[in-house]
Parts: sequence; structure tokens; C-alpha cells
Amino acid sequence: MSDDKKNRATADERPKHPAELTPGAQEVVSGVWKITLPIPFPLRTVNVYALVGRDGWALVDAAMGTPEARAVLTEGLERAGLQLQKLRALVLSHHHPDHIGLSAELQEQSGAAVYMHPIDAAIMQAMWRDGHSDHGGHQRSFAQANQFFRPHGMPPLEPTVSSQLPPEVMNFVIRVPPAEAITHVEDGAEITLVGERYRVIWTPGHSDGHIVLFRERDGLLLAADHVLPRITPNIGLYSEYNRANPLGDYIQSLEKVRHLPASLVLPGHGEPFRHLARRVRELIRHHAQRELEILSLLGRRPQHAYQLAEQVFGSRLKNDESRRMAVAEILSHLEHLRLGGYVRQEHTDDGLILYAAV
Repeated sequence: MSDDKKNRATADERPKHPAELTPGAQEVVSGVWKITLPIPFPLRTVNVYALVGRDGWALVDAAMGTPEARAVLTEGLERAGLQLQKLRALVLSHHHPDHIGLSAELQEQSGAAVYMHPIDAAIMQAMWRDGHSDHGGHQRSFAQANQFFRPHGMPPLEPTVSSQLPPEVMNFVIRVPPAEAITHVEDGAEITLVGERYRVIWTPGHSDGHIVLFRERDGLLLAADHVLPRITPNIGLYSEYNRANPLGDYIQSLEKVRHLPASLVLPGHGEPFRHLARRVRELIRHHAQRELEILSLLGRRPQHAYQLAEQVFGSRLKNDESRRMAVAEILSHLEHLRLGGYVRQEHTDDGLILYAAV
């Protein structure tokens, strides 16, 4: 439920295990360190992963560029015995700021190669370099989002999370200098990271250019925000930087990884887990149930997305950001249903877009 997509969770978030909220570093399998870093959003932490080789190490994702995250990353690398000058590669799973925030300075300090899917690499440049990296750009971006959501019944909202965050934190939300010299990696590509081969799997849904890494040798899956253990990743339709059917993309992407012989899944949020296929089934079932709920509500009368969001999420809509995220999620379900022939759009004289059951 987000546009800037920093909260990264639906309103159906389950209670978190205490370990998920504790920043720090631990070796999850031999040569692979999970470093959990703080972020100033409801999920509270994000995971990055250090892959250690004989002559250096690689990092998957780069958290946010806050002083707190930087300090915890430094402590984690010291605990793992890793030196920044030996960072050889950085893989960015997607463009959201809690996954790319430190990428530019890590690349500058180490000279590491940076890998990313071309779709999200382009979005990263557009969002964080071409006019969105200051308060004026942030306000313009939000005005565009308000304009997009208005026909869907959304009342004018305050700029993203700015009303909930102190100014010093907002600087890290709207100023995310992107890494330079990105090496693009496409679906099915194989990349070698400090002596180990990984297969790149393109998994659009949570973002258009989201990727995961699979290590064939032992079944290790670095899943980023594609498959999370305790929450459903945010799948929303927004004003820009979106494919037309993000929920359809996401379900196809889940099917894409469902039968991987994964021995261990390393998520972007939460603790590592096993039983990938079971978790994929749970996520697919969740979205099917949500669509049945929406169809039931539309069976009463045509409604716009904001009306549906209020009924589906209720008291969980605690602030403007959660409302915007909720409407975006509802829209992703509505468009998936519309493209499947289950609902249709109706346009009112006052400019609203309603959805009606077919």
C-alpha cells in the first residue's frame, strides 16, 4: 500500500517476531550474513545480505541512507570481518528507497559493480535523480499522485509520509542519490558474485523491475520483497512507474518461483524461512480471497476504489499514507479483475471512476 513504497506491507500485517525488529548481523548459512538495518517506517527494519567469497564480498540491497542504518551496517560488517574496500559487487533488487539508499556511497567508496534490472534502474534514475530529489520535486510527484487518485474517490491528502516523519528523516526519504554505472541484468541471466553463480529471476509485481537471485548449487533464494514470511508484499497501482496489471504480474511471478528447489529463502523483511511453495500458496490464496471480498462488496452496488478501501481496511487506515497505499492496493485488485472480465468501469458525470460487477 504505497507510492514511494517505503512501508512495504499491506494492512494485513501479522505481528512481528522480536528478532525481525532487532538490528544487527548474523551468519545465516556459511558465507552469507544477514544484516538487519533500521528504517523509519512501520516495518522498522530491512535486511541486506553480504555474500562472502575468497577474495572479497558482495552485497544484496543497500537499505536507507540514514545515520542509524549506516552505523548498524558498519557494526555488522565489522562483526562479519568484512572491509568496505573489498566489496566487489552490489545487487539492487528494486528501486524502493529502503533498498537503494546507501548504494551510491557504497559504490563510490569501494568501486563495486552495481547490478539491477533495467526497468527499475530507469525508474530509480527518474525518481531520485531527474527532479524528485528535492522538496520541490517531491511536492510535484505527490501532486501527480493526488491527481491520479482523485477520480477513484480519494480526498486530497498530505504529501506521502511527510506529516508523520520529522524533517531530518524526510531528507532521507526524498533525497536518495542513485548509484552510477549500473550493469543491467535481465530475466534468466547468470551472474558470478565472488566466485558463486546466481540466476537472476525477474519478478515484477512489488515493483516493475523487481528481481530475485537463486543459487543453484544449494538452493539459496535471495527473495528481497517478492516473498515475505509474515506479511504480504505491497502490490499497488500508482500514478506512474507502473505496469498496467501489477497484481497479475505478481501472481505470475509467484508461480515463476513456486517450484524452485529452494532450501532457504532470504527475504528483504523478516526472518529467513523454508517451505517456499507453501508460502507462495498462502500469498496466492490471500489475493484470491481479497478479490472475492471485493466482488462481494461490488455485488451490492458500483463503488469507487476509496469506498472499497474504507470497507476492506477499516480502522487500519490510520493516516494519509495508509489510505493512499490502501487505495493503490484495491486498484491493483480491481484492474486485475477488470482485465479478467469480472468487473467493468463506469464513469460518473462528476468525474469519478466506479467499478461494477459483471
